Amino acid sequence: MHVFIGGVAGNTGRLLAERLLAGGRAQAVTGLDERPCYPPLPGLRFVRAAYEQREWWPHLAGTDVAVLLTPLRWPLARRDRRREVALVSEVRGFVQAAMALGVPKLIVTNSAALYGTWAAGAVLGEDAAVRGHSASAYGRARARLADWLELDAAPQYPGVLTRLRVPLVAGAHHGEIVRHVRRLPVLVCGAEERALALVHEDDALLAIEHAIWHDLPGIYNVAAGDGLALRELAALAGRGQTCVPAAWLALRAWWGWRWRGWPTPPLWARALILGGMLWTDRLAAAGWSPRHSARDALLAALDAARAAG
Repeated sequence: MHVFIGGVAGNTGRLLAERLLAGGRAQAVTGLDERPCYPPLPGLRFVRAAYEQREWWPHLAGTDVAVLLTPLRWPLARRDRRREVALVSEVRGFVQAAMALGVPKLIVTNSAALYGTWAAGAVLGEDAAVRGHSASAYGRARARLADWLELDAAPQYPGVLTRLRVPLVAGAHHGEIVRHVRRLPVLVCGAEERALALVHEDDALLAIEHAIWHDLPGIYNVAAGDGLALRELAALAGRGQTCVPAAWLALRAWWGWRWRGWPTPPLWARALILGGMLWTDRLAAAGWSPRHSARDALLAALDAARAAG
Protein backbone atom coordinates (compact mmCIF):
# COMPACT_ATOMS: atom_id res chain seq x y z
CA MET A 1 0.00 0.00 0.00
CA HIS A 2 1.19 3.51 -0.87
CA VAL A 3 0.21 6.20 1.67
CA PHE A 4 0.53 9.93 0.93
CA ILE A 5 0.59 12.32 3.93
CA GLY A 6 -0.12 16.03 3.58
CA GLY A 7 1.33 17.97 6.53
CA VAL A 8 4.10 15.47 7.21
CA ALA A 9 6.47 18.05 8.73
CA GLY A 10 4.17 18.62 11.70
CA ASN A 11 4.32 16.55 14.86
CA THR A 12 1.30 14.40 13.99
CA GLY A 13 2.40 13.91 10.38
CA ARG A 14 5.91 12.87 11.29
CA LEU A 15 4.72 10.43 13.96
CA LEU A 16 2.22 8.92 11.53
CA ALA A 17 4.91 8.46 8.88
CA GLU A 18 7.26 6.85 11.41
CA ARG A 19 4.55 4.39 12.52
CA LEU A 20 3.60 3.45 8.97
CA LEU A 21 7.22 2.90 7.95
CA ALA A 22 7.99 0.88 11.09
CA GLY A 23 4.87 -1.25 10.84
CA GLY A 24 5.72 -2.70 7.46
CA ARG A 25 2.13 -2.69 6.15
CA ALA A 26 2.78 0.38 3.99
CA GLN A 27 5.12 -0.40 1.11
CA ALA A 28 5.71 3.29 0.39
CA VAL A 29 5.08 6.54 2.27
CA THR A 30 5.27 9.95 0.59
CA GLY A 31 5.03 13.18 2.55
CA LEU A 32 4.10 16.68 1.41
CA ASP A 33 4.59 19.94 3.28
CA GLU A 34 5.45 23.57 2.71
CA ARG A 35 7.95 23.38 5.57
CA PRO A 36 11.17 21.36 5.58
CA CYS A 37 10.95 17.90 7.09
CA TYR A 38 13.94 17.94 9.43
CA PRO A 39 15.69 15.83 10.45
CA PRO A 40 15.08 13.67 7.38
CA LEU A 41 12.98 10.58 8.04
CA PRO A 42 14.58 7.40 6.65
CA GLY A 43 12.32 5.69 4.14
CA LEU A 44 10.08 8.72 3.60
CA ARG A 45 9.84 10.21 0.14
CA PHE A 46 9.47 13.92 0.92
CA VAL A 47 8.06 16.56 -1.41
CA ARG A 48 8.27 20.22 -0.43
CA ALA A 49 5.62 22.34 -2.14
CA ALA A 50 2.59 24.53 -1.47
CA TYR A 51 -0.73 22.72 -1.54
CA GLU A 52 -2.09 24.95 -4.33
CA GLN A 53 0.81 24.08 -6.66
CA ARG A 54 0.18 21.44 -9.30
CA GLU A 55 3.83 20.47 -9.60
CA TRP A 56 3.47 17.93 -6.76
CA TRP A 57 0.43 16.21 -8.26
CA PRO A 58 2.44 13.53 -10.11
CA HIS A 59 3.77 12.30 -6.74
CA LEU A 60 0.17 11.52 -5.76
CA ALA A 61 -0.36 9.21 -8.73
CA GLY A 62 -0.71 5.57 -7.74
CA THR A 63 -1.50 6.42 -4.11
CA ASP A 64 -3.85 4.05 -2.29
CA VAL A 65 -4.63 6.38 0.63
CA ALA A 66 -4.09 10.13 1.01
CA VAL A 67 -4.14 11.69 4.49
CA LEU A 68 -4.38 15.45 5.00
CA LEU A 69 -3.39 16.70 8.46
CA THR A 70 -2.94 20.41 7.70
CA PRO A 71 -6.17 21.55 9.44
CA LEU A 72 -4.80 20.37 12.82
CA ARG A 73 -2.17 23.12 12.71
CA TRP A 74 -2.06 25.06 15.99
CA PRO A 75 -3.46 28.65 15.97
CA LEU A 76 -1.08 31.10 14.39
CA ALA A 77 0.24 34.39 15.70
CA ARG A 78 -1.28 37.61 14.35
CA ARG A 79 1.51 38.20 11.86
CA ASP A 80 0.70 34.84 10.23
CA ARG A 81 -3.10 35.11 10.34
CA ARG A 82 -3.32 35.09 6.54
CA ARG A 83 -2.49 31.39 6.75
CA GLU A 84 -5.75 30.73 8.59
CA VAL A 85 -7.65 32.54 5.84
CA ALA A 86 -5.89 30.40 3.21
CA LEU A 87 -6.71 27.09 4.92
CA VAL A 88 -9.79 26.25 2.84
CA SER A 89 -8.02 26.94 -0.45
CA GLU A 90 -5.11 24.73 0.66
CA VAL A 91 -7.42 21.84 1.49
CA ARG A 92 -9.43 22.38 -1.67
CA GLY A 93 -6.25 22.09 -3.73
CA PHE A 94 -5.31 18.82 -2.01
CA VAL A 95 -8.79 17.30 -2.37
CA GLN A 96 -9.04 18.32 -6.02
CA ALA A 97 -5.70 16.66 -6.70
CA ALA A 98 -6.91 13.44 -5.04
CA MET A 99 -10.11 13.52 -7.11
CA ALA A 100 -8.33 14.25 -10.37
CA LEU A 101 -5.85 11.41 -9.88
CA GLY A 102 -8.47 8.92 -8.69
CA VAL A 103 -7.10 8.30 -5.18
CA PRO A 104 -9.51 5.64 -3.83
CA LYS A 105 -9.39 6.79 -0.20
CA LEU A 106 -8.94 10.25 1.29
CA ILE A 107 -8.75 11.04 5.03
CA VAL A 108 -9.03 14.67 6.18
CA THR A 109 -8.57 15.61 9.82
CA ASN A 110 -10.16 18.74 11.22
CA SER A 111 -10.18 20.47 14.59
CA ALA A 112 -13.21 19.98 16.83
CA ALA A 113 -13.10 23.78 17.25
CA LEU A 114 -15.48 23.75 14.28
CA TYR A 115 -18.29 22.92 16.75
CA GLY A 116 -17.87 26.33 18.40
CA THR A 117 -19.06 27.16 21.92
CA TRP A 118 -21.77 25.29 23.84
CA ALA A 119 -23.47 25.29 27.22
CA ALA A 120 -21.75 23.47 30.05
CA GLY A 121 -22.24 19.72 29.89
CA ALA A 122 -22.97 19.59 26.16
CA VAL A 123 -21.92 16.33 24.49
CA LEU A 124 -21.59 16.57 20.73
CA GLY A 125 -22.13 13.86 18.18
CA GLU A 126 -21.17 14.03 14.53
CA ASP A 127 -24.58 15.50 13.70
CA ALA A 128 -24.10 18.51 16.02
CA ALA A 129 -24.29 21.90 14.36
CA VAL A 130 -21.10 23.47 13.02
CA ARG A 131 -20.86 26.71 14.99
CA GLY A 132 -17.18 27.59 14.77
CA HIS A 133 -18.02 30.67 12.67
CA SER A 134 -18.80 32.56 15.88
CA ALA A 135 -16.03 31.10 18.04
CA SER A 136 -12.70 32.45 16.81
CA ALA A 137 -10.58 32.95 13.71
CA TYR A 138 -9.26 29.44 14.27
CA GLY A 139 -12.75 27.99 14.63
CA ARG A 140 -14.14 29.94 11.68
CA ALA A 141 -11.53 28.54 9.30
CA ARG A 142 -12.24 24.99 10.47
CA ALA A 143 -16.01 25.56 10.21
CA ARG A 144 -15.69 26.84 6.64
CA LEU A 145 -13.61 23.80 5.83
CA ALA A 146 -16.18 21.44 7.40
CA ASP A 147 -18.97 23.09 5.38
CA TRP A 148 -17.03 22.84 2.13
CA LEU A 149 -16.17 19.20 2.72
CA GLU A 150 -19.79 18.37 3.55
CA LEU A 151 -21.51 20.33 0.79
CA ASP A 152 -19.03 20.23 -2.08
CA ALA A 153 -16.33 17.59 -1.67
CA ALA A 154 -18.24 14.64 -0.16
CA PRO A 155 -20.99 14.46 -2.83
CA GLN A 156 -18.42 14.52 -5.62
CA TYR A 157 -15.64 12.35 -4.23
CA PRO A 158 -15.64 9.06 -6.16
CA GLY A 159 -13.95 6.99 -3.44
CA VAL A 160 -14.02 6.84 0.36
CA LEU A 161 -13.84 10.26 2.05
CA THR A 162 -13.22 10.03 5.81
CA ARG A 163 -13.46 13.15 7.97
CA LEU A 164 -12.00 12.92 11.47
CA ARG A 165 -12.82 15.67 13.97
CA VAL A 166 -10.16 15.92 16.66
CA PRO A 167 -9.95 18.07 19.83
CA LEU A 168 -6.70 19.24 21.40
CA VAL A 169 -3.98 16.61 20.95
CA ALA A 170 -1.63 16.20 23.93
CA GLY A 171 1.27 13.90 24.60
CA ALA A 172 5.04 13.62 24.60
CA HIS A 173 5.26 15.27 21.15
CA HIS A 174 2.28 17.60 21.48
CA GLY A 175 2.88 20.12 24.24
CA GLU A 176 0.87 23.06 22.90
CA ILE A 177 -1.64 22.85 25.73
CA VAL A 178 1.20 23.16 28.25
CA ARG A 179 2.56 26.28 26.58
CA HIS A 180 -0.95 27.72 26.59
CA VAL A 181 -1.63 27.20 30.30
CA ARG A 182 1.81 28.56 31.22
CA ARG A 183 0.99 31.87 29.51
CA LEU A 184 -2.66 32.33 30.36
CA PRO A 185 -4.87 31.75 33.42
CA VAL A 186 -6.63 28.41 33.40
CA LEU A 187 -9.70 29.08 35.52
CA VAL A 188 -12.50 31.45 34.56
CA CYS A 189 -14.89 32.27 37.36
CA GLY A 190 -18.03 30.18 37.07
CA ALA A 191 -16.45 27.67 34.71
CA GLU A 192 -14.10 25.85 37.07
CA GLU A 193 -15.85 22.51 36.64
CA ARG A 194 -16.20 22.63 32.87
CA ALA A 195 -14.48 19.79 31.08
CA LEU A 196 -11.85 20.31 28.40
CA ALA A 197 -11.87 17.83 25.51
CA LEU A 198 -8.46 16.27 24.85
CA VAL A 199 -7.09 13.22 23.05
CA HIS A 200 -3.79 11.46 23.65
CA GLU A 201 -1.49 11.58 20.61
CA ASP A 202 -1.30 7.77 20.51
CA ASP A 203 -5.10 7.51 20.30
CA ALA A 204 -5.26 10.18 17.59
CA LEU A 205 -2.66 8.31 15.54
CA LEU A 206 -4.45 5.00 16.06
CA ALA A 207 -7.68 6.57 14.79
CA ILE A 208 -5.96 7.80 11.64
CA GLU A 209 -4.31 4.43 11.10
CA HIS A 210 -7.66 2.70 11.63
CA ALA A 211 -9.14 4.86 8.88
CA ILE A 212 -6.20 3.98 6.61
CA TRP A 213 -6.71 0.23 6.95
CA HIS A 214 -10.53 0.29 6.99
CA ASP A 215 -13.12 1.99 4.80
CA LEU A 216 -14.81 4.62 6.98
CA PRO A 217 -16.88 6.99 4.84
CA GLY A 218 -18.36 10.02 6.58
CA ILE A 219 -17.63 11.98 9.77
CA TYR A 220 -16.13 10.54 12.97
CA ASN A 221 -15.26 12.25 16.26
CA VAL A 222 -11.94 11.31 17.90
CA ALA A 223 -11.44 12.06 21.61
CA ALA A 224 -10.60 10.59 24.98
CA GLY A 225 -13.49 8.84 26.67
CA ASP A 226 -13.67 11.56 29.32
CA GLY A 227 -12.93 15.23 29.71
CA LEU A 228 -10.53 17.02 32.02
CA ALA A 229 -12.13 19.48 34.46
CA LEU A 230 -10.49 22.89 34.26
CA ARG A 231 -9.95 22.86 38.02
CA GLU A 232 -7.99 19.60 37.70
CA LEU A 233 -6.10 20.99 34.73
CA ALA A 234 -5.02 23.99 36.79
CA ALA A 235 -3.93 21.77 39.68
CA LEU A 236 -1.89 19.41 37.49
CA ALA A 237 -0.24 22.32 35.68
CA GLY A 238 0.62 24.04 38.98
CA ARG A 239 -1.39 27.17 38.17
CA GLY A 240 -3.28 27.40 41.47
CA GLN A 241 -7.04 27.63 41.98
CA THR A 242 -7.62 31.37 41.60
CA CYS A 243 -10.21 32.20 38.96
CA VAL A 244 -10.29 35.31 36.75
CA PRO A 245 -13.17 37.03 34.91
CA ALA A 246 -13.64 35.92 31.31
CA ALA A 247 -13.08 39.52 30.12
CA TRP A 248 -9.68 39.61 31.85
CA LEU A 249 -8.67 36.34 30.18
CA ALA A 250 -9.66 37.69 26.76
CA LEU A 251 -7.72 40.93 27.39
CA ARG A 252 -4.61 39.05 28.51
CA ALA A 253 -4.81 36.75 25.51
CA TRP A 254 -5.28 39.71 23.14
CA TRP A 255 -2.24 41.49 24.58
CA GLY A 256 0.00 38.43 24.20
CA TRP A 257 -1.33 37.64 20.72
CA ARG A 258 -1.10 41.22 19.43
CA TRP A 259 2.13 42.39 21.01
CA ARG A 260 4.09 39.28 22.03
CA GLY A 261 3.30 36.96 19.12
CA TRP A 262 1.66 34.28 21.27
CA PRO A 263 -0.11 31.70 19.06
CA THR A 264 -3.32 31.81 21.12
CA PRO A 265 -5.93 34.20 19.62
CA PRO A 266 -8.12 35.78 22.33
CA LEU A 267 -11.45 34.38 21.13
CA TRP A 268 -9.86 30.96 20.78
CA ALA A 269 -8.72 31.14 24.41
CA ARG A 270 -12.34 31.78 25.37
CA ALA A 271 -13.47 28.87 23.19
CA LEU A 272 -11.12 26.57 25.10
CA ILE A 273 -13.41 26.71 28.12
CA LEU A 274 -16.72 26.84 26.22
CA GLY A 275 -16.46 23.85 23.90
CA GLY A 276 -18.43 20.65 24.32
CA MET A 277 -17.40 17.07 24.88
CA LEU A 278 -17.38 14.69 21.92
CA TRP A 279 -19.26 11.42 21.46
CA THR A 280 -17.01 8.84 19.83
CA ASP A 281 -19.55 6.02 19.61
CA ARG A 282 -19.53 6.00 15.81
CA LEU A 283 -15.79 5.39 15.61
CA ALA A 284 -16.02 2.88 18.45
CA ALA A 285 -18.60 0.93 16.44
CA ALA A 286 -16.07 0.84 13.60
CA GLY A 287 -13.47 -0.81 15.86
CA TRP A 288 -11.55 2.07 17.50
CA SER A 289 -11.58 3.05 21.15
CA PRO A 290 -9.32 5.37 23.18
CA ARG A 291 -6.66 3.74 25.32
CA HIS A 292 -5.83 6.85 27.35
CA SER A 293 -7.86 9.30 29.41
CA ALA A 294 -7.72 13.07 29.01
CA ARG A 295 -5.72 13.19 32.26
CA ASP A 296 -3.18 10.75 30.78
CA ALA A 297 -2.80 12.98 27.74
CA LEU A 298 -2.11 16.09 29.81
CA LEU A 299 0.30 14.28 32.14
CA ALA A 300 2.29 12.99 29.15
CA ALA A 301 2.57 16.54 27.78
CA LEU A 302 3.56 17.92 31.22
CA ASP A 303 6.20 15.21 31.70
CA ALA A 304 7.72 15.97 28.30
CA ALA A 305 7.74 19.71 29.04
CA ARG A 306 9.49 19.16 32.40
CA ALA A 307 12.06 16.85 30.78
CA ALA A 308 12.79 19.51 28.17
CA GLY A 309 13.23 22.13 30.88
